[in-house]
Amino acid sequence: MGDKDDLEALTRAVRVADQSCTGYSILRDRFRRRSMALDLSILLISTWLTAMVFVEPKIAIELSPNEISKDLWLGLLSIGAFGLSLVQLQVDWKGRAYSYGQAANTLALFVKEYRPTLAGEDMWAIKQGLLRYQMLTDSLEPIPEQQFLALKQKHQLKILMSRHLDAHPGTNLWLLRIMIRSRDNLAVLKKATKQQENK
Repeated sequence: MGDKDDLEALTRAVRVADQSCTGYSILRDRFRRRSMALDLSILLISTWLTAMVFVEPKIAIELSPNEISKDLWLGLLSIGAFGLSLVQLQVDWKGRAYSYGQAANTLALFVKEYRPTLAGEDMWAIKQGLLRYQMLTDSLEPIPEQQFLALKQKHQLKILMSRHLDAHPGTNLWLLRIMIRSRDNLAVLKKATKQQENK
């Protein structure tokens, strides 16, 4: 590859790494929320079980759902807590959140380090950047294929919204998101209509 080709390849690598960084960050936050919800569910059920054991029988009966005995309710809660614990072990959402977070941090450092290199003055640094990117893509867990397009869309929306906010910082984010989506969907519909008319 020539110097120009190397520079173009690194430019694309930095752009893809930045996009992947956004994707990994979204996945990290998503699995972190799931893990937190699962942990809190187990904790709350366990707390409720403990409270039911130590309160007076009359109060325990009042705290049980109608038409379900106290003992049956305690048994169902125990089974629920145990089942959620098994789910927690199987899905490992906390581990996946950590893995995606590490990938996001690694790619963010790569983008930060090699974006200045795109000026094209240091060809050795460009070649090193390409080698490092290759090693990173080989070592990181790939983004799930079925989620790739949705994550790419969110990254592109983030870029468009960021550029708009640079000039108009007071824009409502919700309205801005609707405006961009409406504009792009209308453009697609107009293009499809024009193609149909030309047939």
